[in-house]
Amino acid sequence: MNRKIYKVLLIAGFLLCSSCLHLNVPPARLEFVSINHEISSSYDLRFTSDRNLIDLYEDHGRRGQIGTWIHCSLNGDADFSIEHEIVLEASGIVSGMRVIEGDRRYEMFSNISVENHAVNDGRNHIRPVELVQILKPQEYIPCKVVITAFPFVAYYSKVMYMPTSRFIAAIEHPRVAPARISLKQPDQPRSLLPFASVCIVRWRYDLTLGYDQIDSLGLCSDVPYAGMLASFAPNNTKLKVVSGSEENPAPFAAYTIIRADGRREPGVTDDKGHTHEVGSSEYETVRILINNDLDVVQRWTKWTDSVP
Repeated sequence: MNRKIYKVLLIAGFLLCSSCLHLNVPPARLEFVSINHEISSSYDLRFTSDRNLIDLYEDHGRRGQIGTWIHCSLNGDADFSIEHEIVLEASGIVSGMRVIEGDRRYEMFSNISVENHAVNDGRNHIRPVELVQILKPQEYIPCKVVITAFPFVAYYSKVMYMPTSRFIAAIEHPRVAPARISLKQPDQPRSLLPFASVCIVRWRYDLTLGYDQIDSLGLCSDVPYAGMLASFAPNNTKLKVVSGSEENPAPFAAYTIIRADGRREPGVTDDKGHTHEVGSSEYETVRILINNDLDVVQRWTKWTDSVP
C-alpha cells in the first residue's frame, strides 16, 4: 500500500471515529539539532524532544500507536491537522531515538522527503534548485510531530522552528557520505591499495540529471569519518594535549583517543601538541589517554561549529 492511499484511509478512519479518546499528555517541546542532505530529495533531520515520541502511548500505559511522523511546512501553511494536506511539505517517519545522557531529553531521527502535493504525476519531489528558491523568502520553517493511535485522536507536539539557513546549507553544500561500496578490481582507483575498503567521500548534485552523483572515492576504515574521512565530517577538530601546571603544549606524546562508541584511535601529537583530526556526524564527547610519563592535563577544543 503506497503512502498516499495509507494516509487517505488513516484520515477517513479518524474522521469516522466519533468517540475517540484523548491522550492526556501535554504537547512535546521540540528543538532543532541538524539537517543533512542524504540523496536526491531526502534529508536526515535530527531534533530533540522532552518526551519519547516513538513509544509515547506505551510509556503512558496505552496501546494502539500507529505511527510517529514529523511534518514541516515549506510554504508557511501552519495547519498540521491530519485531515489537512500541506501542499509544499517535508515529512517523514520518526524512526530512531537516543537518550541524551544527563538530560531528560531524547534526540529523534527522521529521514524526510520534500514534496509538492499539487503535482499528481508521480514526480512530486522538489528538486534542490527549486527548493532553495522556495525557502529563501522564509527565516524559519515550522515543523510538528503528529502521532496517530487507535482509538485516540491525533497527538500533536508544539511547533519546532527549523532555521531556513541550515536547510539551504544542507541543500547547496556537497553531501559527505562514508558509505562503503564494492568495486571490481579493474574499477578501483589506481591510487588505492589492493583489496582496501572503498568509501564514497563526496557526492555532488547533477542539475541536468536531477539526482546525486558520486564525486570522489577514497580509502575508508570500518567506521565512518575515521582517518582521511575525518576532514569531511560535519563536525571535526584536533585535540590539544598540554603538560604541567602552566599547560604547555606536549609535543610528540603518544596518546589514545577513546570515541563515544568505545573505539580507540592511537597516535602521536605533532610539534605543537595537536592530535590527529577527529570527525563525527554529530556532537560527541571523547576521552584521551596519554601513554607516557608526562604530567599532562586532559583537554580538548570545542567543535568548529557551535552547538545549535
